Amino acid sequence: MNERTTAKVGLSKTVFLMTAILIILGGSAVAQQSLRDIVKEFGYDWLAGRWIATIDDGTTIQLVYKWELDGHLLAVDFKMGEYASRGMIFNLQSEEKATQVSVDNRGGRSKATWAGREDGSLVSKTERVNAEGEVQKSAAVYKKVDAKTMKIALYGLDENGELNDESWFTMDFKRQAGKKKGKPAAKQQKKSS
Repeated sequence: MNERTTAKVGLSKTVFLMTAILIILGGSAVAQQSLRDIVKEFGYDWLAGRWIATIDDGTTIQLVYKWELDGHLLAVDFKMGEYASRGMIFNLQSEEKATQVSVDNRGGRSKATWAGREDGSLVSKTERVNAEGEVQKSAAVYKKVDAKTMKIALYGLDENGELNDESWFTMDFKRQAGKKKGKPAAKQQKKSS
């Protein structure tokens, strides 16, 4: 190849590379709508917070939904007795459902999809794989009762992934007050001196 042809090929590669970079940077400059914005837009923002329920034997169930990463992630903590799991819910632009992935303290993992329903409730369809590799499928329907109460009904899923007609059980969860962010004790003592 002569010098002129080599220069043209080099220039063409440079122009192509610069165009690709501009397209990539231009695409990322348009921020994706956050999950928090979407949830608020559809009226499901009541879910975020700390919720507690107590079952008949006195065991406490705690659910915490906390916004992180500028509202693009809803962190989820679940605790019931010695069992605990931690997960995250996020929005995939390509889907109309939010996705959740979780792991638990017994070696299990789960994946779920979240979607709103016409009656104002939310449904989470979950596939959990325990440490032995056994798969369990279920769905939970979350319904706001009032500002301080939500009802969760747990369902089995049929072979088509649809909720069974009857729930396995239903439980009321009460919203807990947020943890107060106060001044550290040392700073309070200095001011009172």
